[in-house]
Amino acid sequence: MTDSPDQSRQLMLDSALTIYTAADTRLQLLAALHGALEVHLDLSAVEEIDCAGLQLLLATSIEARRHQIALHLEGVTPPVSALLQQLGISVLLPLEGAH
Repeated sequence: MTDSPDQSRQLMLDSALTIYTAADTRLQLLAALHGALEVHLDLSAVEEIDCAGLQLLLATSIEARRHQIALHLEGVTPPVSALLQQLGISVLLPLEGAH
């Protein structure tokens, strides 16, 4: 995670957002949100996502809104974009740069 003086944070997520990585990823996401005004989540390395990963992204978005933190999901990969569109929930997440 990268911090900047203006309380903006950049976090690059690993290749999988799945049930197997959910607990560790949740801790990373919570740490990124804590005390931030703006968080940029780089999803460009995410090649696999399941319902647990989707729940993490949605929960992070809700938590960010609750604390008035600007959240940006950047570098959205085709697997992530496809799942969000198939489920019809892409409008619920702040997507930027979807492939």
